[in-house]
Amino acid sequence: MPNMGPYLAEKYTKMIEEITNDLGRTADKLAFAQNILRALKNPDALVDGAPLTLERLQVMENGDIRTLPSPPEMTCIEEVTKEFGKRNGKKTETAVTELVEVSSDPA
Repeated sequence: MPNMGPYLAEKYTKMIEEITNDLGRTADKLAFAQNILRALKNPDALVDGAPLTLERLQVMENGDIRTLPSPPEMTCIEEVTKEFGKRNGKKTETAVTELVEVSSDPA
């Protein structure tokens, strides 16, 4: 019978390498899931520059978890005041401009 040692050693090495790679991917997924849970519990933790909410999580068909980008925030004061005026039932003037006009009146 020929010496089967090198052949078996090569096969076992490949199997152990595949198992180790699978365990490494599983450990990475577990660490990511743990970080997601921590971020959901702690609103001070930022994920991609914003607090994580359930609306930003997407569970894929294969079970992977993906975070969606945060919705854009209105940063322009003019946009915010226009939006406030719409919600307040006013058409052209906003509460902020009226407040400025009142505060600038010396009487």
